[in-house]
Amino acid sequence: MAEEFPSKSQPLKPVVKPGHRLSPIWIIPVIAAFLGLWLAWKYFSERGPQIVVRFETAEGMVANKTPVMCRSVNVGTVARVELTDDLKGVEVTMQMTSEATRLLTKDTQIWVVRARYDAAGISGLSTILSGNYVELEPGLSTQARRRFTGLEQPPVTPKGVPGLHITLFTNEAGSIAAGAPIFYKGLSAGKIESRIFHPESGKIEFGAFVSEQFAPLVRKNTKFWNISGIDVQLGANGMQLHVGSLESLLAGGITFGQLDAAISAPPVSDGASFILYDSLSDTKKFVMRNSLPYLLLFTGSVRGLNQDAPVEFRGVRIGTVNGVSFNYLPDDPDRRVPVLVQIDPTLITNLPTESTEPAEKFVAEAVRNGLRASLKIGNYLTAQMYVDLDFQKDAPAASVTEVAGYQVIPTGGSSLAELTDKASALLDKLQALPLEETVKSASAALASIKATVEDLKKTASGYGENGPLYQKLSETLRQLDETLNSIRSLSDSIERKPNSLIFGKPGRVAPPKGTPRP
Repeated sequence: MAEEFPSKSQPLKPVVKPGHRLSPIWIIPVIAAFLGLWLAWKYFSERGPQIVVRFETAEGMVANKTPVMCRSVNVGTVARVELTDDLKGVEVTMQMTSEATRLLTKDTQIWVVRARYDAAGISGLSTILSGNYVELEPGLSTQARRRFTGLEQPPVTPKGVPGLHITLFTNEAGSIAAGAPIFYKGLSAGKIESRIFHPESGKIEFGAFVSEQFAPLVRKNTKFWNISGIDVQLGANGMQLHVGSLESLLAGGITFGQLDAAISAPPVSDGASFILYDSLSDTKKFVMRNSLPYLLLFTGSVRGLNQDAPVEFRGVRIGTVNGVSFNYLPDDPDRRVPVLVQIDPTLITNLPTESTEPAEKFVAEAVRNGLRASLKIGNYLTAQMYVDLDFQKDAPAASVTEVAGYQVIPTGGSSLAELTDKASALLDKLQALPLEETVKSASAALASIKATVEDLKKTASGYGENGPLYQKLSETLRQLDETLNSIRSLSDSIERKPNSLIFGKPGRVAPPKGTPRP
């Protein structure tokens, strides 16, 4: 049978066959691709900036392991630890999260948390098990920053805590260090934040923080003093013992207060400076507010007049002796003894304090009216002397003069010279008396002395071995010895059996009722 072919006039028709469907195996790579893109997006979206922090040592920090925390929230990880170019420290690169970007400002503080024991107490004990970590404390600034200098010690007071920041200066630090407590009437009122030594002045500067509750109590007349240790004072009123709290004894501490509550003073602001006194007694020492230097020239001996001796006006201290030296006036032809004093005329009367001119005029007018300086004995046992300023009757006319650049107040007679004159006058009177009267006076004096000695013997006999006072003292000592023996026995019993305080002294136990007696 012959094969039929389409004619040229008839067009060819395409043959359509059904195609293959997409294989289900392609779903897996597509999902993997989308998952990889999502993970990459999540990684870069959560990835924050890198910061570099300089420390003295990298103790406790491990790359890709040590976390960076902010108030117990993870905000980054230590990425790299390297030595600095000068080999004097380390630079730690930290990879921060995106949430930490707003925390990295100019005043942000960063330090390593590890187990520590210092004046602030024991801290970081949790790191013994979990390991060290880096702590970040956000600041108050809005200026961004990426390079920091890490703190070797954690800050005592976090940023933004309301309160008062002040500065204290002292010559001796003692046991006061960063973290030491500040008390007010036994209550915790703040802490010492920093301690800096200034070698050029020899002063020690403390940065202190007073909490918001006690900040209004810090005023311009407030005194700060050290209460570390035990302060023992022995004076005319007996022995006085001042002991701080247990915390201040162990870690040191300071306290403050207004010694003169009757004098009102305005409160202070941040940055105010105060003197830190060594003890409460030092805060009560004489202080001048607006003093003037004057030179006193004495013709007699000034033995017993020491530096820091008081200058008084009618029993009230108004100044201090700064020094006694011929160097103040080396070319004086009379070789008078120069004594440089510092006095505060405002302690005598109310004077303007804007300048020293009103005080100088007051002193000059007082000298014209008879004010003179003299030496007087303050203590006859130690022969210590002081400078007394007072108006003298019939004083010759004088005024304040200037010698070698010093303002000079004229001087009068001293108490020592007056005693010498009186003794000389007494000797002259005795020499003028007849011999018989002198002998009678001496005999009467001897008889009086003999009677006084007999009285002393009678008084002392009461303290003899057979005296009543001796017998009473012996009986008291015997009773005291018995008491000490009882206390010693009690102590031994407690040491051997502590529960004896509750159950009594061990002994024979009574038999129960109904038991026949042996």
